Amino acid sequence: MADTGKRGYTVIEALLYVLLTTPRLAYELFPIAAVIGSMATLGLLAHYSELVVIRTSGVSRVDLAIIMARAALLLVVLSIVIGELIAPISEEAAQQRRSLAMTDQISMRTRNGYWARDGGSFINIRKILPGNRVEDVYIYEFDQDNKLRTSIHAQDASYANQRWLLKDIEQTSISNEKVSIQRFKQAEWPSLLAPEIINFVLVQPQYLSFFGLLKYIDYLRQNVLETAPFEQALWKKIIKPFSIGAMVLLAILLVRCESRFAVVGQRIFFGTMIGIIFHIFDQISGHLGMVYSIPAFISVTAPTVLLLGTVAYLLRR
Repeated sequence: MADTGKRGYTVIEALLYVLLTTPRLAYELFPIAAVIGSMATLGLLAHYSELVVIRTSGVSRVDLAIIMARAALLLVVLSIVIGELIAPISEEAAQQRRSLAMTDQISMRTRNGYWARDGGSFINIRKILPGNRVEDVYIYEFDQDNKLRTSIHAQDASYANQRWLLKDIEQTSISNEKVSIQRFKQAEWPSLLAPEIINFVLVQPQYLSFFGLLKYIDYLRQNVLETAPFEQALWKKIIKPFSIGAMVLLAILLVRCESRFAVVGQRIFFGTMIGIIFHIFDQISGHLGMVYSIPAFISVTAPTVLLLGTVAYLLRR
């Protein structure tokens, strides 16, 4: 909201941005919602002694855990639908609208790469890489009569000191008399199109779909580029359903049959705090993995695996 009022980024645009990013936030908070909902539900059963009746009828905590796990499958399916189908699309739309509202450049993502307008020029970037690098860049310059006068293709480009350095360039100049082609090893391109503008229309790794991440990781590996952030995002998607299940099972341990007089609001607050603590621990584990080059499948899955192991052990006691 701090950007509200800048250029065309009005309050309405800010509200639309919040609305479009809501699916992504919901996907991130599913484990927290799972433990809150489970504690509230089990708390109500305990409050009216229904949980005691269930236990005295011969249902063990393990049996209760199996029942809750089946219910958790609905949350898992819903999280997959949001995380794979809704959130990536809405997040991309949010970034595109924000880019258009906050900058003079018009940028958008298509099947043919990323398009942007920079004054009288149109830029098509086929591949965007980490570290302010892009590949397969096309620049089309038009005159005042909207006639194409110059077409530039660069195999590679990198951004530094507020300028783009183009490499392996082929420039085609078009006039009424002739068409000429020139080739350069490299040249500077003083464009207003900064990497930050491009990033407005990029979806962050954690918001890409599962198959989108697989495809991009494969591309980065083929080009010997850094894959750690994307591998972490991939493993987070893999472990997310297990995190939801672990939080649901944790609620069984936290809600005691004997605590009939606990207020539901207290249980919800307690569940919220547990969920937030787990979320923070999960984030810290991921960041430590990046800093110390710990394999993604270890740094990302460790919190959930530890929680699942602890819950399984305590349920069988």
